[in-house]
Amino acid sequence: MLEQLYQHRITHLDRFFASQHPTLAYTTLPSKQEIRNHELGQLSLFPSGSPNTLIQWKKDKVDFVEFVVAIYESNSVKAITDQKLPKKDFYDAMSWFFNVRVGHWHGTLNAAKARKIDKGSPYLSELVQTFTDYAERGI
Repeated sequence: MLEQLYQHRITHLDRFFASQHPTLAYTTLPSKQEIRNHELGQLSLFPSGSPNTLIQWKKDKVDFVEFVVAIYESNSVKAITDQKLPKKDFYDAMSWFFNVRVGHWHGTLNAAKARKIDKGSPYLSELVQTFTDYAERGI
């Protein structure tokens, strides 16, 4: 049973990453402990029989675009092959991971840029304040 579930996960992950960028290989598969946790009803990011994760973006799409672009443009992530990580591949992977569909990236990005000119970057400012509050609480 565990082996079948493990193979199921491999198939879902391979299909996703192959469709996103055929030259990028997925190298970290769910561990046997993660599979056991799934069988025990604990959180699994890859539910059985579903191509989607169990994570869902709860803010506005413009906030999502602001967040994803900031991560990409800060060079915080890279392809494991040390090749240049294509922007579209990164955006697609983040959209898939957070189950959010941005129909028109450029239009939404332009809205985020226009918003920044008028009011700064509200969502990124909120994240900074949230982390500052968290750090001050000493948790």
